Amino acid sequence: MGWFTVFNKKEMPAAASEPQHALTPVVAEPKVDHAQLNGASVHDSQGIFLIYSYLQQDFEQRGYNDALISPDEGYKNDNIRLIKYDLEILIHQVKTYHESLMKDMEFHIHSRGRAGLIDLVDELRIKQTDLQAHMTKVQEFEQSLASDRGLCERAVLAYKRGFMKGLASITQAYLLTRKF
Repeated sequence: MGWFTVFNKKEMPAAASEPQHALTPVVAEPKVDHAQLNGASVHDSQGIFLIYSYLQQDFEQRGYNDALISPDEGYKNDNIRLIKYDLEILIHQVKTYHESLMKDMEFHIHSRGRAGLIDLVDELRIKQTDLQAHMTKVQEFEQSLASDRGLCERAVLAYKRGFMKGLASITQAYLLTRKF
């Protein structure tokens, strides 16, 4: 074997060389765009970051497309309600996740404290304060959703704006371009 054949060999991916069990499902890791996260913490694709991800969707484009499909005020209002309901479901999921994580963290703090792992307990307490801050922020999201204010209102406003642009586009395409 020559020098060039060593470099031309294609390596087999590690996953292909390991045998898979028949009953073990293959789960792909979630794709996280780290450029979008702006230095997010350990739970990049979980917890409060799911809410931020939802709120950063392009609701304006969604509203525009919906207006082209059905330029009806009732359709628009129904879709706004769906946006709010989806956000409410997501907030409840995140709250449940945070509460469960807090219980796990408290257990580990107590058990590792009894074991004398002081540095680990201190590290866990720092993470616990971060989690408490996230839980407070989720509560603020829940309140802002109930009062139609804050970041939650941004999604609704963007959707309405897109819907209006869609309506205007329909009018321009069908009526304003016609010659009389």
